[in-house]
Amino acid sequence: MESRRYLSWFFGIAGAIVTLAIGFNALSDAYILHHRAGASVQLVSGFERVLKPAWLVSIKPSMVFIGSSRARIAFDPTLVDPEFHVKSFNYGVSSASAYETRRFIQDAAAQPNIRTIIVALDAFTSGSAAQPFGGGFDELRLAVTPQGAPTPRRDLWLFTSRYLSGGALGMHALGVWLLAQLGPGQLAADRPDVFTEYGHMTPAKFQHELTRRAERTMHLTDWQKSELQKSLAAVCQSKAAVYFYFPPDNMAIIAHYLANDRQGFAAFKQTVRDDVLRHNATCPNKVHLFDFMTSNRITRDDAAAHGKLSPYYLDPIHIRPPTGLMLLKRMLLGEDRELGIDQTGG
Repeated sequence: MESRRYLSWFFGIAGAIVTLAIGFNALSDAYILHHRAGASVQLVSGFERVLKPAWLVSIKPSMVFIGSSRARIAFDPTLVDPEFHVKSFNYGVSSASAYETRRFIQDAAAQPNIRTIIVALDAFTSGSAAQPFGGGFDELRLAVTPQGAPTPRRDLWLFTSRYLSGGALGMHALGVWLLAQLGPGQLAADRPDVFTEYGHMTPAKFQHELTRRAERTMHLTDWQKSELQKSLAAVCQSKAAVYFYFPPDNMAIIAHYLANDRQGFAAFKQTVRDDVLRHNATCPNKVHLFDFMTSNRITRDDAAAHGKLSPYYLDPIHIRPPTGLMLLKRMLLGEDRELGIDQTGG
């Protein structure tokens, strides 16, 4: 009898905890998705690998941004949507690997509602065959397998990750807390003290990051090249317009790439160009390629080097969301041609 009472008590407590977790996650998820500034939570780093595949299904966007933190910070749907009259989704994740980038491209291409896919190419320089993805990533949450077949029992995996996982608890708690800091009518852009992605690069941050990234290079391994080619193959028959872009790292950082591995940096760009052109010559769905990793008004910004706040950067490799709008206007509308080079002539 004593053991039965203990088991009843144990399972009762466990069931209550699970019920509370599901309830909290469900209420928080709805709050974030329906808040006028809720889309800005997509810019935040935390447990985004856990929740973003589920949010993608719920939001049903027409435009998706994919890549590392360079993409995650650059594009805020609360800015993008009214400017371009779309429903967008930021699918960027911190330190995205080449494999994760390919898999998120496959996931986006499998969604019939998505009409535009925009990919930051720096993500293809990360990861390895030995470590192809980061913590929290799960194949089962994506619409298709690596081979392109529908993922079995995907709805079940999305439910468990969204409502039962610790990652969901963490991301939901963070999102609710951030949104609760906003006053009536405020958006994330109004509170850079809370949504730090809207901050400005300071002279101290510029110098710190310049030193911290002094050994940084930008090149592709054979494994990363393979993931790039698989990504292109995944959109060969897609109906979505696809844009690949080299992000506008500050010229001070680009100088590190050139000093540390000039040949690798040049080969990275040339490999992407060659693969995209080869893809466009054989596939019905053409990929647009833009290079912002050049000397232009954004990358030449030296405000922080002269003791001022940067109008474009959060730090030397992460642009602010308003700067992301500038990139989109160049790619989608053909504006401000000095900002980036259209490598495919579209």
